[in-house]
Amino acid sequence: MDKVGGHVADITSPVWQGRSIAGTKLRIVEFSAYLEQNAEAGQPESYHKHLFVHIGTNPAPSDPLLEAVDIRQIYDKFPEKKGGLKELYDSGPSSAFFLVKFWADLNTSVEDEQGAFYGVNSHYESSENMTIQCSTKVCSFGKQVVEKVETEFGRFENGRYHFHISRSPMCEYMINFIHKLKHLPEKHMMNSVLENFTVLQVVTNRDTQETLLCIAYVFEVSTSVHGTQHHIYRLVKD
Repeated sequence: MDKVGGHVADITSPVWQGRSIAGTKLRIVEFSAYLEQNAEAGQPESYHKHLFVHIGTNPAPSDPLLEAVDIRQIYDKFPEKKGGLKELYDSGPSSAFFLVKFWADLNTSVEDEQGAFYGVNSHYESSENMTIQCSTKVCSFGKQVVEKVETEFGRFENGRYHFHISRSPMCEYMINFIHKLKHLPEKHMMNSVLENFTVLQVVTNRDTQETLLCIAYVFEVSTSVHGTQHHIYRLVKD
């Protein structure tokens, strides 16, 4: 019976469980950072959107489960003080912690023309109705440089609660950082700078302060003609 029960449980568990950024109570449906050039009057073809980074593909049942990375390998890349990565992980739940390696696509000619908008979109999903708080910390050499905190309420759609943080303006520090990166002449120089640049995103239940998701982002520059790519890992402490 145990085998049958285990088999049934395996079939009924969602495909994304264990294959994407999903804790027990919240999962990321889509995440992107982008540059948008608004269309000029009478010229709709002049509208342009460029994705620097993007997560958004639904995993298939045939996709492998996420590989694990020991969280201690990346402690030095993130803040260590109160509320830092180590303290967060020790508080748990461990199933909420992920590492994302992004290969960012900086190959765009649009920059500071009038109407250019640097933004971030996030879409989360849960079976529970709650208010989430999303903290995004930009870090340099393991130290926090800037933090943005956003609050979002769930909207009930198709049997699940959805949380959309849309067109959140990118901070000035990030925009300047992208400009400086793009002006470096060689990819290896960009990657050298990115070695010491990280982002830590923590999503909590605003009312209970429970950690729902904690995502550590590290970066390199994409060399692919297909644009931005990423790889997701589970963070563990063996």
